[in-house]
Amino acid sequence: MIREAWGRFVGPEATRLDHALTATTTAGGALMAAAVARGRGGGRAATAASAVLAADLVGGAYVNNTLACSRWYARPGQGDREHLTFAAWHVHPALVAWLDRGRSGPVPGPLWAALHHGYLMGATLAIRRFPRRRRTLGVALTAGGLALDQAIGRSRLVPWFAWTYYPKLLMGHAAAALWSDRRLAEPRVGVSPGRPGPSRTRG
Repeated sequence: MIREAWGRFVGPEATRLDHALTATTTAGGALMAAAVARGRGGGRAATAASAVLAADLVGGAYVNNTLACSRWYARPGQGDREHLTFAAWHVHPALVAWLDRGRSGPVPGPLWAALHHGYLMGATLAIRRFPRRRRTLGVALTAGGLALDQAIGRSRLVPWFAWTYYPKLLMGHAAAALWSDRRLAEPRVGVSPGRPGPSRTRG
């Protein structure tokens, strides 16, 4: 079951390098986030929550931009509804706002979270609405998310948040901005989601 879930996370065509780098960025992100939160005065609960958040976002920012994962989320049956639902489930800004509760900033925490999540949903919809421009929109709207984060104030305990949230969900999942339509539409390797793909590097 764990093997199958991991296979769906990285994509069934993931290379050995993809598996290794996904595991490394996931673990490394968690350790980095814990150290940052602790260094900024976070308690045990905040430090642990930051680590869990980073395990998803840092690892996800890498893996969602790989060819294997991009092809997996561009497969038949993955339409606008699936992509918007995936984005909607990523309510991470609410957790970040909770971790930062009591902080002083340009906007209050609940509004901060709503602005980030609302931007994510609107940007995902725009990318899906204009598929021929997905690559340009994926990069441009990711940059827009970083600009939004700067404008409304970066998180105190999770200052790296936007730099992983938007590359994972906009440049990666919604847009597959690093990959051409030809690469995404190539014949798929006949492997199940629980099994690694062939040991060739992505190109």
